[in-house]
Amino acid sequence: MVGKELPMAEHRHCARHIFAHWHKTYRGDEMKMMFWACAKAYSVSEFNERLKDMRDKDNDVVDALLAYNPSLFCRAFIKTITTNDVIVNNMAETCNAYIINARAKHIIYMLEEIRVVLMQRLVKKKSEMEKKTSLNCPRVQAKLEKEKDATTMCKSLPSSSTVFEVNEGMDSLIVDLERRTCTCRRWDLTGVPCRHVVAVIYDIYDEPEKFVAECYRRETYIKIYSASISPCTGERHWPVVAQPLIPPPIKVGPGRPRKNRRKDPYESPKKSGKLTKHGIQMSCSLCNSTSHNKRKCPEKGNLTNCPEQPKRGRGRPRAPHNNTTSTANASETAVHDMSAQPTRIGKNGRVISGGKGGRR
Repeated sequence: MVGKELPMAEHRHCARHIFAHWHKTYRGDEMKMMFWACAKAYSVSEFNERLKDMRDKDNDVVDALLAYNPSLFCRAFIKTITTNDVIVNNMAETCNAYIINARAKHIIYMLEEIRVVLMQRLVKKKSEMEKKTSLNCPRVQAKLEKEKDATTMCKSLPSSSTVFEVNEGMDSLIVDLERRTCTCRRWDLTGVPCRHVVAVIYDIYDEPEKFVAECYRRETYIKIYSASISPCTGERHWPVVAQPLIPPPIKVGPGRPRKNRRKDPYESPKKSGKLTKHGIQMSCSLCNSTSHNKRKCPEKGNLTNCPEQPKRGRGRPRAPHNNTTSTANASETAVHDMSAQPTRIGKNGRVISGGKGGRR
């Protein structure tokens, strides 16, 4: 249906879900890093380099990755017209979590609650952005500041008034300010100038903020949220009609209605705030071997470079009682005795000595 109504729209797959299926067969932290290195590569040359590193490790791993069609979830192959480098479905998950409570209600009340929430959100987001004074949105400006800090290793060489060659280490790239392109494709794909573009902008004595995509400008953000949703009156003020309106029949299915989607068993932690250790390669803390743990280590007790830590005794440690102790130890003992012993001050400040007398 979407392909029929929007034939020119780009369709992407969620890299996180593809990784969840792929990682069931090829586990380990090294495989995890290789997968995301391929998925987050912006250029085809960088993607091929990461793929070559993976192929040197295991050829079957590469074949399994290519079977998922990387053109749908790798940054190196997605279109630049959308000015968006997102390869996961976080935006859909955010929208789903935003209306999660309203979805469990009747359709009329669900739509009403969503309307009220969106009506307030439009006003809130617009008022928050109107207080900002920067040219671009705050989050985009933060990304630009990181690219500014990384321009120290870049050197630009002018070829014309708009085309430059940028050298970064042993790599050379081409930056075209008129076409707003860079060989690394970061600027093309995100709309935020990369470190190579920023280095060129500094050489022509201009401001990098002016080269950010128009969709990330503060004024564009305000225009997007300038629309408003009209308020509605309650049922008490609705007009009375002669024809009775009968609501559609409600069919209640068995069991409790599901609110969240079905997730992968290792996608979310079992406890809030705790991360699952699925996919992490465990190792022995004594010999760093991945074939066993500390309890089954064959070298247990024979290793001299890993002495066992002495066990801590139970209870509060006793203060030393020695006449030859230093002044510092004596002061610490005195403080310890004062805090541990009961008070000897009686009524009206009278000192009780030798256990004689009593408190009144």
